[in-house]
Amino acid sequence: MDIIAYQDFHAIRLSDFYDGPDYQEVEDYDFMGEIWVGELCGFNTFLRPVSIPDETRAISLDFTKDHDGMAMRVLEALQLPLPANCSQAQMTTILGDPKKVVKLAKDTVTMDFIIGDRFRYSLSCTIHQQNGLMYLDVVNETGVLQKTPKKKKTKEEKI
Repeated sequence: MDIIAYQDFHAIRLSDFYDGPDYQEVEDYDFMGEIWVGELCGFNTFLRPVSIPDETRAISLDFTKDHDGMAMRVLEALQLPLPANCSQAQMTTILGDPKKVVKLAKDTVTMDFIIGDRFRYSLSCTIHQQNGLMYLDVVNETGVLQKTPKKKKTKEEKI
């Protein structure tokens, strides 16, 4: 499954979707072992590596706080077809088998995916058993993607 092209992802800003009173710009933001600059509103973040400060490479969305449907508008812009309150089963149906699954609590799981052929992204989705999708990270940053194990390829056997 391919989603938004890199050049379009790199141009997205939180300010395109939200301009509320808790919007702020940040510098020296630590995320996934890297330092970033960007924008945030609560746990919603749009981040750019300090080495490439003009290109958004990581977006985190908090579905537990609505902000006037902002998270769903961002998913639409990313061309990521996840429904509101997406369940674990729906997530697997849409994105395929996860690379990693971590049970955080008895009713919460985090699933990590690598999606895309032309445009490769790392997705980390935290899902509540009753309420569905709570939190989503979408990352297109070479350093972060290199730290993520690739899907093992199987060789076709010749007959």
